[in-house]
Amino acid sequence: MAEIPPPMQALGRVVSGLYIVTAENGGQRVAFLASWVVQAGFNPPAVSVAIKQDRPIMRQIGRGARLCLSILGKEDKALMGQFAKAFAPDADPFAGADIGRTEKGTPYLKDALGYLELEVMRVLEPSTEHNLVSAEVVGGAMLKEGEPWSHVRRNGANY
Repeated sequence: MAEIPPPMQALGRVVSGLYIVTAENGGQRVAFLASWVVQAGFNPPAVSVAIKQDRPIMRQIGRGARLCLSILGKEDKALMGQFAKAFAPDADPFAGADIGRTEKGTPYLKDALGYLELEVMRVLEPSTEHNLVSAEVVGGAMLKEGEPWSHVRRNGANY
């Protein structure tokens, strides 16, 4: 096993949460596990989400697109497992999940701790592998009590 350089060891210790990002546009449903999410503003309230460029959801995201960020609790292992895997292009990522809808129709996971409904403000391409999506929080709710799932990686070189 190759030794992990000290800066990459330290980078892996930057704590993040675990979230499921969901969207449905033009009849196409997409969902994936995200960990690189951070609050990015107060007025308007906003978050930034790093999304790998080759994820199918990137074809649906542009200014004004809506998505939901379902917040996983540390007890939500089944939800995490369901969405941690890649889905075939013709597969329904929502199959078997209890899906709710916001007033605007954006899907979220009813079994999560809570959710944030987001409206995309900007998509940046700061690297060759991930885009940074900046989105305004336009809705959301807490759905149950619990501790959010925090995630610490072994190193900063991979998920």
